[in-house]
Amino acid sequence: MPLNLYALYRVWTIIVLCALVSGKMDFTNIKCDAMDKTYNSIKYCYIRSVNRTFKYLSAANHFHSKEPITNISVGVAVLKRANGYKPFLYNVTVDSCKFLRTGGNPLLRFLHSLFHKYSNINHTCPYNHDIEVNVLPVSHIDNLLTNVLPFPKGDYQLVTSWYAYNVLRAVVRIFGTLS
Repeated sequence: MPLNLYALYRVWTIIVLCALVSGKMDFTNIKCDAMDKTYNSIKYCYIRSVNRTFKYLSAANHFHSKEPITNISVGVAVLKRANGYKPFLYNVTVDSCKFLRTGGNPLLRFLHSLFHKYSNINHTCPYNHDIEVNVLPVSHIDNLLTNVLPFPKGDYQLVTSWYAYNVLRAVVRIFGTLS
């Protein structure tokens, strides 16, 4: 009987230690492109490193139109690097005005939770102002990507395609490494 208790204790210890191991998400790059420069432009798009462990992303888009925008869609794709970036699990396009009213897609709710406190994309349409997004802190993202959604280690690219009135207006690519 004591041998079985010892074996059970060893198995339990291994399970607990494995559960304590978590990954680290590190942003490596961000690229923002305005597709129609007469309609909108990218004001800024950068990754800033405060120190080795604290990085944040910032991006802002300026609309040249004076009319409020009432039709916005967002396409989100997660790509994993394996001989180039290949599709990995998610490729979703959603009407963002409807999403902000009703909640909708769980993946997009998860991604929206990463930046909604640090952004002015926290109300539904119409938009008659510039869009600014900041993503921080990375420790919060580490927990979500390793404990909530167990992603395998590797290099990833998050591609967001922004449409206004069903015309592609901007593409934002965020690169990161999960180790």
